[in-house]
Amino acid sequence: MGSIHTIDYVVIGLYVLAMLGIGIVATFFAKERDDYLLAGRRLKFPLFFGCMAAMAVGGAVTVGGAQRGYQVGIAGVWVGGSLGLGLIVLGVLISSKLAKLRALSINEVIERNYGAGARLLGAVLTIIYTVSLTVVQVIAMGSILSLIFPNLTLTLAMVISGGVVVFYTFLGGMWAVTMTDIVQFVIKTLGIMILVPIFLLTNDSFGGLNGLVERLPASHWDPWSLGFSGTLYWILLYVPGLVIGQDIWQRMFTARNEKIARTGTILAGVYSMLYGLAAVLLGMAVLAVGAKPDVPGETFALGVELFLPPGIAGLLLAAALAAAMSVASGTILACSTVIYNDIYLRLVRGERTSGVEPAADDRVALGTSAIEREVHSADEHRVTRSDVWINRGIALVIGLLVIGLSVVIEDIFKALDLAYAFLSGCVFVPVIAAFFLRRVSPKAGLLALVLSAIGVAGSMIFGETGQAVAMFGEEAGADWVIGGNYPIMVGMAIGIVVYTLFTVIDPNKTVANTEIDEAAVDTLPPADGETHLEDRRA
Repeated sequence: MGSIHTIDYVVIGLYVLAMLGIGIVATFFAKERDDYLLAGRRLKFPLFFGCMAAMAVGGAVTVGGAQRGYQVGIAGVWVGGSLGLGLIVLGVLISSKLAKLRALSINEVIERNYGAGARLLGAVLTIIYTVSLTVVQVIAMGSILSLIFPNLTLTLAMVISGGVVVFYTFLGGMWAVTMTDIVQFVIKTLGIMILVPIFLLTNDSFGGLNGLVERLPASHWDPWSLGFSGTLYWILLYVPGLVIGQDIWQRMFTARNEKIARTGTILAGVYSMLYGLAAVLLGMAVLAVGAKPDVPGETFALGVELFLPPGIAGLLLAAALAAAMSVASGTILACSTVIYNDIYLRLVRGERTSGVEPAADDRVALGTSAIEREVHSADEHRVTRSDVWINRGIALVIGLLVIGLSVVIEDIFKALDLAYAFLSGCVFVPVIAAFFLRRVSPKAGLLALVLSAIGVAGSMIFGETGQAVAMFGEEAGADWVIGGNYPIMVGMAIGIVVYTLFTVIDPNKTVANTEIDEAAVDTLPPADGETHLEDRRA
């Protein structure tokens, strides 16, 4: 990145300072638990859509998308395309139910249907997913920053960029994530989705779109060049994971009502597809002019240097940082929420759920006086505010742990594969079953989680130790390692078989529980043009 202009450094510097400033300002908004974890559950459509779109596309789609475009061509769009498809499926199938739940984590749904043991195991698997996904983003941020500032080692660049995200997430929680995500959404949309295609298609070095077509091999214009197995891999990796991802669910819980949640999520899926295509085209353009990045991960930054003028190049690099920061802040917060809600509250405090105050008429029926209610409310207020600092502490520890793991791993796609393999392979089947079956078996849910987790981990060990290659040969053995199809497929197959079998034979099935907590309806912000539940019943 030797030709980066001074103005680009200024643009990037201003962006980083803005993120830090927003984190400080957001501290004044994050006064209670729901403010810190869920931005008060009251985002309207523009904010919700921008934040969901920013949350969806991170370093894997931006830096990884350009890398895939360079290596395999237009088929690299399956990275962002599968992610977008997952959001669309989520929006169409279960977004309305999710928006109504007074939940903090996916594992509350697991406990409602499969018991406390299943919730704890689900929490462990979710922590693996969120930590691994955050590592992906920190590695991406470090690779970009180290190219912008050649004197920085990759390790130091990851520490600095990761530290910025940890700082503003620690201070402001979901309000900081929301405000930074909106800034990042604007930068990413302007930089990646608008300016990249414009500058590529008007560039004289390869003659625009026609020149791009002529200079690249035909295989680079084949969306199915990865073959059935390669294409299926990205669909299996992203679609189930996006439908049940804690980071995505937590963002869903911030919507003001279910209509906003559904529409915003579906449109964010479309946005992800278009964004992924723009990143892939940049990588293809790098190959078209014959440029060769030192390592594949440098493709995005090299493309920015080659095709964009000073100032705009800085904006694009800031956009790439923004993409990774959006996801990193969201996944750090998601991981800390799971630890707080599913481990701390459940095991330390012994609370069955996230703790919702009974509805007003229930309190009256119990004979609670106005004075007693005021005292209880004051106690709740103090607990909620102290919990903000508990959540901040957890977020800080998770952030520092992630930075350390990023320094050790230094591989975007390996961390990404690890993240989604456990989520898609283990958690997807029992959670989705709870939304679509009328009756569920707690035993089936718990066993499906346990055995599918063993299946995913065992498949990875089988591949990584070389036993798969020794048994099946080099080509087939590659499907068993981290990043292969088989760990996810084995996990999902075990989950489906075990869940189906024990659901059929279990005589003690219970009614599936994914309904809104009626006691908490009065605390939900009303939809536009609506009143609270008690007024609608009158």
